[in-house]
Amino acid sequence: MKYVLTFLFCFTILFSKGQSLKLSQLKSFIGQPVSSVTDSLIHGEWRVRPELSGVQGRQLYKTFSYGTHQSEQSKALSWFRIQADDEVVNQLYYQLNGAEAYNLILKEIKESGTEKKDIQDIENKQINTYYLSIDYIFQTITGADSYTVMVMPNTQP
Repeated sequence: MKYVLTFLFCFTILFSKGQSLKLSQLKSFIGQPVSSVTDSLIHGEWRVRPELSGVQGRQLYKTFSYGTHQSEQSKALSWFRIQADDEVVNQLYYQLNGAEAYNLILKEIKESGTEKKDIQDIENKQINTYYLSIDYIFQTITGADSYTVMVMPNTQP
């Protein structure tokens, strides 16, 4: 029984590690070279999606997907997009797999000394909420079954 539980625990960790990113990991990607962030995500079993990526001048965006739904093989479990100027990541979007994972990140945002801005907007049936800290700006985008967190540096004095 002990071996079965150990196996199940390791199996769960193996298949959940790439998708479950913590707020500290998201913040650590900001200011890093695109190649470094790409390597980290690929190591975590994320796949680059070239058809949803591009370069325009000195700006780049790169999209990644993680896993597939059992019922809809063409649909990813999670999405991740980095945006960069001059090959340095300055903004990212992380679409989480569900409300539980989203609530964990939201809790981390609130506990990290942020100020929730009174401004909330609803666009395309999604609620956008903004949180500011000394170093970062966070945006949460929720609607229906979609949970996304945006992270970017706070360059305001």
